Amino acid sequence: MRTSLSLAALFATLAVGAIAQAQQPINPYGTADVAGPASDPPQVVDPYANPYEGYPPPPAYGYQPPSAGPGPSYAPPSYQRGYYLYPTGQQQYPVYYAPPAGGCCCDPCAQYHQQPQVQYPYPYQYSYPPTTSLYKPKPTERIRRFSLGVHGTVLGLNNAIGKNDMTLGGAGIQLRIRSKGRFGLELNQSFLGGDAFNGAVQRTTFPFQFSLMLYILPNNDDRHFNIYGLVGFGVQADTLKVRDENGNFASQDFIEGEGHVGLGAELRWKWFALAADVRALGFLRDNSSAPASYYVGQTNAIVAERGWGMSGNVYVNLWF
Repeated sequence: MRTSLSLAALFATLAVGAIAQAQQPINPYGTADVAGPASDPPQVVDPYANPYEGYPPPPAYGYQPPSAGPGPSYAPPSYQRGYYLYPTGQQQYPVYYAPPAGGCCCDPCAQYHQQPQVQYPYPYQYSYPPTTSLYKPKPTERIRRFSLGVHGTVLGLNNAIGKNDMTLGGAGIQLRIRSKGRFGLELNQSFLGGDAFNGAVQRTTFPFQFSLMLYILPNNDDRHFNIYGLVGFGVQADTLKVRDENGNFASQDFIEGEGHVGLGAELRWKWFALAADVRALGFLRDNSSAPASYYVGQTNAIVAERGWGMSGNVYVNLWF
């Protein structure tokens, strides 16, 4: 009887222990202290973690350097929508350049706009020609070689008639020829007249002069002021009328040779010029015919055998 109660109590204890073990809660973290199968703990999500970590990266946007290896083949160099396409050694890829200032890349007329200069990797360079030129060639300089003009002259002589010196005045014409440099020549014809003794002696003189000229500055339109010297010779015809005691005039004609030197200045504005000079003259009377032969040896002749004078001249010239 006692044995039966002992066995019953043992079985009851085992049954209660089994029931208690069966009702024990399962540890969600799967520790070894709790009965039941162990399981992996849940992963904690980091809000700052990269959600794409461990995945292939997304495609890159914008300009990317070329990868190793041969690149794609592109068309020959051209300007399309702001891109220059050109080869770069073993690799070929597009390179972007900003469009020219003030222009547009997509305008149909963009090909007529001046484009910026582009330096290629290989030794070749192109640039558009300039639309305007800053250099303007100087026009061909014109050389004026010939001039025609008129002049006024005053001639003072040392040939005294009695106690009065003879002074002549008048006008004339002249032709001047110039080289491109500093040399020139002049042909001068004057018509002079004067009197002495209150008109008792009247003289008309027609001097013709040939002169070689030397200018300080070369001949061109840019130089308005110039100085010149001259030397030459000439011949002049003289006609003198002398009134006798009856009031009648007797006429006598003479021929004289002359030589002269002078110094002058000129103001010229292209085709128009003003000039003035002073000349010293020496005269030699021709005694080969009458009436000059009647005065040979006379110191107070109406026309001196040898004489001298000074003249002042003012010119107006037109240059061609």
